[in-house]
Amino acid sequence: MKILETLKHEQAGEEVTFARSSNGVDIALCRTPGFTTASGYFGLRFGSTDMRFRMPSGEVVEVPSGSAHYLEHKLFEGREDKVFDRFGRLGAEFNGGTSFRTTNYHFTTTDHYLDCLDVLVDFVQHPLITEERVDKERGIIEQEVRMYGDNPGFCGTFLLHEALYKAHGIRIEPGGSVEDVRRINAAELQACFDGFYRPRAMRLALTGDFDVDKVLAHLDSRLDAPDGPIAEKLYPQEPALPAEEWLEKPFSVTRPHVWIGWREPTGLADGRARLRQRVLSSLVLDLAFDTSSETHERLYRNGDIDETFQAYWSSDKDWGHVIVSAICDEPKEFVKVIRKAAADFVADGLNKSDFERLKRAAWGGLVSGLQTPSALAGSILNAMLERVQPFATLDMLGEIKFEEVVARAEEMFLPKRSAVAVLIPEAEDA
Repeated sequence: MKILETLKHEQAGEEVTFARSSNGVDIALCRTPGFTTASGYFGLRFGSTDMRFRMPSGEVVEVPSGSAHYLEHKLFEGREDKVFDRFGRLGAEFNGGTSFRTTNYHFTTTDHYLDCLDVLVDFVQHPLITEERVDKERGIIEQEVRMYGDNPGFCGTFLLHEALYKAHGIRIEPGGSVEDVRRINAAELQACFDGFYRPRAMRLALTGDFDVDKVLAHLDSRLDAPDGPIAEKLYPQEPALPAEEWLEKPFSVTRPHVWIGWREPTGLADGRARLRQRVLSSLVLDLAFDTSSETHERLYRNGDIDETFQAYWSSDKDWGHVIVSAICDEPKEFVKVIRKAAADFVADGLNKSDFERLKRAAWGGLVSGLQTPSALAGSILNAMLERVQPFATLDMLGEIKFEEVVARAEEMFLPKRSAVAVLIPEAEDA
């Protein structure tokens, strides 16, 4: 085990020790003295959109949608005992998750920390994937996919993704389609594991009131998966403009649900450059549509929006978009009003005092969100997977200038990059 560096972040009030195991796993440890709980997060950059890749042997593999999520479930099963049972016997809470580009597994415990850590690194490194085990899980995953498909917020978001993107994997829910879930097999899941669950791709974030040297010594003999090259991800070419201007879908809702999106034309680079874009975009959205903004107040006062109104930014290395959504009675009128409000917000000029106020609020929100070992470990893992230093967002908020936010606002709401998705009430049977 090799200690690489120690980061002392004065603003966050935290110290993080970075190390690398002998087989290549990057580890970050942050002591949280006085806390009774401790957490561990183990993850990698492999997610639902990574459906086509070139193995180190040169073979190109294409797996069905939902494969990364299915693999997450198979790791939960363990080799002999189910992982949930192993953590349960130790009194720990455990879960995991698959997003578009990442998968992570995590636990929080008040006792038996090293034992919980053993379970975490063991089941992630040593899955048992067989056709029998894959078939046994299929019905459960189908049920989960159907459950999400019944949620209007979930369904409408992905309908908007279909409008915004023509070929990108973000068009498909992380769980995949029911049809694809039915055809996923053990060989495909094993290829995903062999291609991406390599030590040099894995990141481990640990928090708790522990002895750093003791934890590292304990881990050294347990991070034992053989190293090897990582598969190369292959993505389709995505056009610069949205695929559709307007998509509608009948759904079990009583009033129309509307989503408006504005997308970026190209990828957003990597590391700090992408993080800066994300912070700038989030600040612009807060200035434009936060509940404290003039635009939001005016729209609410005029009855154009209500409590269902939301606005957020989403991005990764090769996508980025604004999403604004609400429930309303007249979708076309709502879209017209919101697009005009966004254009007027940019044309009228941003308020510098509002910018300073919202920047302080964002900083405070980030700090308050790191007050538990679990939240802290999750944040550190995300930073490692994003290839930035932990707490880099705090640093960036301090660096960003008003002029940058103005420039970012001017490029975020261009009409040619916008698309709409609407869930309309299903017609009643005659």
